[in-house]
Amino acid sequence: TLLLTIGERGDRPAAQDRSTHNGSIIRVNRDGSVPDDNPFVDMPDVLPEIWSYGHRNPQGIVFGPDGTLYQSEHGANADDEINILQGGVNFGWPHVAGFRDDQAYVYANWSAAPNCEDLTWTNLMDEESLPDEVPFEKETDWDGDFAEPLKTLFTVPNGYDFEDEACGELYFICRPGIAPSSIDYYPADGAIPGWGPSLLVTTLKNGAVYRLLLTGDGQGIRDIDRLFGTVNRYRDLAIAPDKRTIYVATDAGGIARGADAGATDQMANPGSILAFTYTGNGTAE
Repeated sequence: TLLLTIGERGDRPAAQDRSTHNGSIIRVNRDGSVPDDNPFVDMPDVLPEIWSYGHRNPQGIVFGPDGTLYQSEHGANADDEINILQGGVNFGWPHVAGFRDDQAYVYANWSAAPNCEDLTWTNLMDEESLPDEVPFEKETDWDGDFAEPLKTLFTVPNGYDFEDEACGELYFICRPGIAPSSIDYYPADGAIPGWGPSLLVTTLKNGAVYRLLLTGDGQGIRDIDRLFGTVNRYRDLAIAPDKRTIYVATDAGGIARGADAGATDQMANPGSILAFTYTGNGTAE
């Protein structure tokens, strides 16, 4: 079977609507037909190819050697997610971003404001940034069942300043979310000491690969490292068969964190494949 990730494409309520593919993971056979054991295959008004739902912008997806299905997902300004996917499960968006902790996120309904036409919209999603007229729902106001993420990248407290002047008008680049793109699994028996088992996640905003060290059973994350930092947008990665080289594909353009921690549209290696090889002395080149 094939599993594919689909974002909600800016239509937040659609992520909870199983009559649409928006904000879901779908599972199909190689010929496009629906597997008989999909979780919603016999439910009326539900698209039978949906495997899980309640996703914002899932991009990376990979199987571990034991069949565990890991996924990376863009959050809203903060709370990017690393999830373990399971069939039939709701992952909470847009009612919950990351963990249900009421931290720096509310589900705002701008269209219900009595003077909606007169308001200046902002994509900030914390309570402090909303006009008083905009009704909202806290994460703990929603009583739906959902799966919490394995890890968030990164959660911040209420009152966090989401408009860092270091990024100027491109302030979204300075926000805590790292825009995770692809994800891959590095095995416990890989050639680089201390690296496995782990998940390797590329990021679009701050030109890096994050190594998330897994617990022995693969069901938890015990440490995080930021590696291979350059001024680029890292789109995808692949691990060489000998497990010594990590190949990273960069976007041809866009906006990312600059060397001065601000924002820039000048990429160091646009449209390239970068190779980082373990040399055997504890470093990579």
